[in-house]
Amino acid sequence: MAEMTPRKRALLCVTGNKKRADRISCMDTLTTATVEQMNAVNAPFPEANRDPQLAFKLAAAAWEVIGLEGFKLPFDLCVEAEAFGCKINWGRIDRHPSVETHVFNDLKDLKIPENMVETGRFPLKHRVEEMLRKEYGDYLPVINQVTGPFTVAGHIFGIEKFCIWTKKRPQEEVKEALMRISEMNVDDCKKALQSGADVVCIADPSATSDILSPQFFRDVMVPVYQNMAKKIGAPIVLHICGNTSSYLPFIADTGFDAFSVDAQVDPAFAKAIVGDKIAIVGGVPTITALLFGTPQKVRDAAVDAIKKGVDVLMPSCGIPPRTPTANFKAMVEVARCMVYV
Repeated sequence: MAEMTPRKRALLCVTGNKKRADRISCMDTLTTATVEQMNAVNAPFPEANRDPQLAFKLAAAAWEVIGLEGFKLPFDLCVEAEAFGCKINWGRIDRHPSVETHVFNDLKDLKIPENMVETGRFPLKHRVEEMLRKEYGDYLPVINQVTGPFTVAGHIFGIEKFCIWTKKRPQEEVKEALMRISEMNVDDCKKALQSGADVVCIADPSATSDILSPQFFRDVMVPVYQNMAKKIGAPIVLHICGNTSSYLPFIADTGFDAFSVDAQVDPAFAKAIVGDKIAIVGGVPTITALLFGTPQKVRDAAVDAIKKGVDVLMPSCGIPPRTPTANFKAMVEVARCMVYV
């Protein structure tokens, strides 16, 4: 019988086929880097966001230090905005980079440069994905994260302004802008797949139901995501922050393989709504369990998430940089114990 490598297990679980694996997968498609990992491999923020050798060491630490069954790049959500020309605050060892300035004043100003994914830090990301594939072969999956189109729109136009436009401007104008941004995401993903990536994670935290109505999500975001699903050609995980319960009836229509639910969404409730149409991943609260909890609290949360049916065990949102290694590893340990019998 062929070995069930972490890569095979991850690909089965993220596509809703966990019962064909030996146990549930435990990876993190959102954020893997913590301060303790940076210190362990001498690859700290902010330098690790801009140096390929440091980025490789820090990405590999997800497996080498924590035991997460996969690598994820990049470590922040600013690659796209930086390539558009936004000014970036590079943060510090315990703070991710952030966008300081916007580049467009109106929807009609949107210009997406030709070969945009050849600029900024896109090539660095794809180079490190190649390095990880070369070093670890086919044993572990490589996850290419893209910042989703709504979040990128917030970065380049300003989130307050763009949110107002979702209510004041013709819906087709807003959808067209998001569709054009999503084409840049697709180009990035195609490069990443050529570089060795196996899975795509679309992190679109700003597309939250705290901002958007379920009707806007159904009528605008779902068609944009469908366009991405048709063109990328790899397993795709979508993450949206906050309580996305009102989106659940429409999530499977995106055509994506998995939906990463934040801590406000009960995984059992999500599974009851989506059924077998799309995998549900996440389940371990990032703040109450992983950041401020204890290893035992993380184990309890992980067991509860598995009981509630998550298809991949992972943090419910981006891992805070100060998360203790002992807590992070406790999540992995639970997954390794859950062999199907």
